Amino acid sequence: MDRRPVDHRRGRRMTSTKGGTVPEQAVPQQFLEFFDDAATFPPGLAPVEQAVTDHVARRSAPFVSAVGPAVLALADLPRAREIAAGLDLSGGPVEVSVVTPAGALDEALTAARALAPELRIVAVELKTDPGDRATWTEQVRQAAAVRDLPVYVELTAGQVADGALDLLAGTGLRLKYRTGGIEARLFPTPEQLADVLTAAVAAGLPFKLTAGLHEAIRYTNATTGFTHHGFLNIALATQAARAGEDRAVVAGWLAETDPSRLAQAGATSDGSWRESFTSFGTCSVGEPADALRRLDLFPA
Repeated sequence: MDRRPVDHRRGRRMTSTKGGTVPEQAVPQQFLEFFDDAATFPPGLAPVEQAVTDHVARRSAPFVSAVGPAVLALADLPRAREIAAGLDLSGGPVEVSVVTPAGALDEALTAARALAPELRIVAVELKTDPGDRATWTEQVRQAAAVRDLPVYVELTAGQVADGALDLLAGTGLRLKYRTGGIEARLFPTPEQLADVLTAAVAAGLPFKLTAGLHEAIRYTNATTGFTHHGFLNIALATQAARAGEDRAVVAGWLAETDPSRLAQAGATSDGSWRESFTSFGTCSVGEPADALRRLDLFPA
């Protein structure tokens, strides 16, 4: 039986490139298509031209099967299509997860039907208007009617506390949640993030994360003083939540900074956490790969 994990955005099991098919043993199964290529977003802020060109060129990289779609703003799609048209797309169109402003869902869906053959939208990341409950409730309702594309609804901590996950549960929608930003207050504490993870798992909601996830292990940036969550910490915390562990245990994994403990837990994990934690956005897909290499969890 083929037991390779299915990518929950597209149902794919293997990545083809212009140079052929990348051997799956090159990347551990639990990290397949885990790093979404958000090069145009902070802090990277790469020009669209560079981001699309690099994304296509990376198809020949040995760790390409760990890379998910290019994450692009809805407004950048026309320029991205122009750039892609001039590149070697023999490995297929550029797959895109499109970041969509609140109220622009119909525009994103229209774009999804019109971009082939250069671009293929494989997911929508929908922002909401968090200040007005009636408005964001209606935006969630409209998103739940989409059946032909995965839709990740971006919610704030306040919306989650206000019961927003209950609106997503059972609809086929997924959660997008921020784990950092340009101010210290934008980084949730281990306890705060544990509450969101356990609630999402309990509601059966797959989720993707974004912002501040540069390293596998929790660390404090020497320049800003901000303490960043580690994406491996989050993976293991999600695994604990899926196993029914309480908030203290889940938060404990988020706060853990012992590389040996985290590396051992990552190496022995069955990867079932990917059923919930589908991916995260990173402005440099090489950064998380290097972080896993240092823990001997990723090929050299």
